[in-house]
Amino acid sequence: MEVDKTGLDSRVFAGFAETSNRRYVYICNMKTYVSRWSEKAVKYFGLPSEYMENGAELWAERIHPEDRERYLQDLYAVFSGAKDRHEMDYRVMNKDGEYVMCTCKGVVIRGENDDEPDLFVGAITNHSIHDNVDATTNLYNIFEFRQDFRGLKASNQSAIILMMGINNFSEINDVYGYEFGDKVLREFGSELYKIINGQGRLYRMDGVRFVGCFVDKEVDQIKELYERIKYVARHKVYIDGVRVAISVSAGMVLYNDDYDEHSLLSSARYAFEKSKHDYHGEVVLFDNSTMSNNRKNIELMDALRKSILNGCDGFYLCYQPIVDATDEILIGAEALLRWYKEPYGQMMPGIFIPWLENDPSFFELGNWIMKQAMWECRPVLEKYPNFVLNVNIAYTQLSRIQFRDAVIEILNETGFPPKNLCLELTERCRQLERGYLQNEVAFLRSLGIKIAIDDFGTGFSSLDLLSFLSVDTMKIDRGFISGIQNNPANQAIVRAITECASDMDVHVCMEGLEDRELIDFVKQYSVYSYQGYYFSKPITMKEFVEKYN
Repeated sequence: MEVDKTGLDSRVFAGFAETSNRRYVYICNMKTYVSRWSEKAVKYFGLPSEYMENGAELWAERIHPEDRERYLQDLYAVFSGAKDRHEMDYRVMNKDGEYVMCTCKGVVIRGENDDEPDLFVGAITNHSIHDNVDATTNLYNIFEFRQDFRGLKASNQSAIILMMGINNFSEINDVYGYEFGDKVLREFGSELYKIINGQGRLYRMDGVRFVGCFVDKEVDQIKELYERIKYVARHKVYIDGVRVAISVSAGMVLYNDDYDEHSLLSSARYAFEKSKHDYHGEVVLFDNSTMSNNRKNIELMDALRKSILNGCDGFYLCYQPIVDATDEILIGAEALLRWYKEPYGQMMPGIFIPWLENDPSFFELGNWIMKQAMWECRPVLEKYPNFVLNVNIAYTQLSRIQFRDAVIEILNETGFPPKNLCLELTERCRQLERGYLQNEVAFLRSLGIKIAIDDFGTGFSSLDLLSFLSVDTMKIDRGFISGIQNNPANQAIVRAITECASDMDVHVCMEGLEDRELIDFVKQYSVYSYQGYYFSKPITMKEFVEKYN
């Protein structure tokens, strides 16, 4: 028997049903109880057909038992005339037997005469599927990029990937507010689209980064295009009639079939960071002596990522002692990451850490470092109760909202006293929005954890940090210490830093101390602790215990 499609057979419905992969439209004749559902909903949830009699009941069977009664009660209120609107969050089982969170919204449309049925129309949003358009800029987003990347790989096409980002965007948010910041992103994205449209595809990625993908283009063409982008960013972005000068940085990768999605984006991020920090925004091509884009290094990155996924297999920690500056007795140690895996052998951290720090997998690795270091250092506290373990924290960790819970969970699991833990903020952490950084540091210190600024003196933001950030220790970058005896400028800088720290009751740790002569020279400064090869190179915990037992 054919289903009664009265009021449901509309080309408009079919058009709306195709507009989104995650939002499924539906329409129901409230007299016949026949409903029409988006074909995408039919496929995803394994529904019997596009047109269904008593579709609400069939749908209810797929709703999680804990949510089902609430759904049925609300729908009964709609169909009985007690209310005209339905809005509810609930879990629904898909065709693979997995429950996904959905939001259902519907409204009753009354027929204008007896011949027109009342209709119940609405949409169900599947939160397990992402839209492919960024809501802020209206550009394609990272999910569309991933889909297009799979197409590139399947067709064996080569391409140039250009990752661009706005420098010091947090300052725009600080001065003008987040709503203004969104306007800047939207307007800059619009200008990018005007330049790139017709030559490649443009995507809004995470944060303030954008990616252009170019097929059948030469490197010099993309470099010329980027010069136009820099000019437009500086001179053509207007918000409410006011010009906002923006500086940008960019990294470029020559994509070929050697890359997977993760290694491609990691390489682009690495080149982007080099542009931002070392080349004043000039485009950097990912093609250097330490991490050239050849198959060997791509395989290495894949091996590193697999090590993380396999419980950080192959990674281990070494510890470099920190001693009191007065009597040079042990007061702490810094945990330092190492990796050994055949057939790659021992890999120097200066090669793999900068790459991994730009990869999302580093969040898991960073948590493993914290946990492993706390477990290994617990026995040291028995002999040295005031021993402080220093662990580096990367931007990838501190920027994640899950970081607080991870720290608390690790402290609880290991039983390591928070007062014996010092988290060192690495340089990229300083790029976090000021208010966010203040809140995170305040929370960690409220647990009793100490905070240190690593490599103090590098970049332009170090002294500014002390004006708004409460820290316990600053570690003076080894670049100021090496050869300081014959460098009056560095002597003046170190004197100013140590005197400033003393006035603010902040401890100073000097790194890079490699001989007795150098140590005797720096004793003139107000320093709390020393760290360097003179006292010990980084060693395993077994060697550490043997040395200081």
